[in-house]
Amino acid sequence: MQHALRRFLLLTLLTLSIGLFQPLQAQILNIERFRPPKDSINYLTGKAGLSFSMFNRNAGKDNPNNYLQLTFNGDLAYISARHSYLLLNYYNYLLINYDSDELRNVVASTGYSHFRVNFFRNRRLSYEAFVQAQTDKARGLELRTLVGGGLRYALRKGKESTIYVGTGLMHEHEEWELPDREEVIVVSDLLKSTNYFSMKTKFNEHVSTEGIVYYQVGYDQDLEELRNRVSGDISLVVKLTNKFSLVTSFSCIYEDEPIVPVTNFVYTISNGVQVSF
Repeated sequence: MQHALRRFLLLTLLTLSIGLFQPLQAQILNIERFRPPKDSINYLTGKAGLSFSMFNRNAGKDNPNNYLQLTFNGDLAYISARHSYLLLNYYNYLLINYDSDELRNVVASTGYSHFRVNFFRNRRLSYEAFVQAQTDKARGLELRTLVGGGLRYALRKGKESTIYVGTGLMHEHEEWELPDREEVIVVSDLLKSTNYFSMKTKFNEHVSTEGIVYYQVGYDQDLEELRNRVSGDISLVVKLTNKFSLVTSFSCIYEDEPIVPVTNFVYTISNGVQVSF
């Protein structure tokens, strides 16, 4: 047990070092994707994925625009007899080079780092605590931090499928750039109710799906009304070997009252390779 715990702490420091020295991301966090299905205890498990792409698009005959994108995700879990510990990280970097009369580069980096503890994980009613930091430069989100906890209830715990619901409270701190005025930062601090519904289904030995939907709401005294956020993520996993899988994901966010004027609804569709260890 001590050896496994030392491995977890070492890999935690390595993974956190990646998150500290690269911008963090604001894609939907599907916590069910990283909860290990094994029944054994006192073990360490993890998943990692990396994708890279580079291409160009013409903007006029002699002015190609060059695009470079790098995506990384690295997740760790330590499972003890009573509790589980999850460390989840995602980072996406996009560079757009406008090759015109006046060279201009645009960088859009997004990412998150999330740490969660599930206390008494084997009980039908268990407890959770979490912290998270994230950013989404493309939308102007400089920083969002979350600290909270709540209850987690198992509606179904089967070998082929699981269904969970969760509810709790969190404190959310946000720092946004005002569009067209990057020097102006708008800050918000809210106490929010956070709720989720999640499921995992295994169709056969090679194909499975998992999804989660969040609803978060808090009262903004400056606006004098509720601010609502609905987000979701669903993934299809095709297992190629014991270590490698193909993953196709769709995620989206809708906010009815963003604190700065940005697009209310955003989505992402992604395909990639996942490595398990």
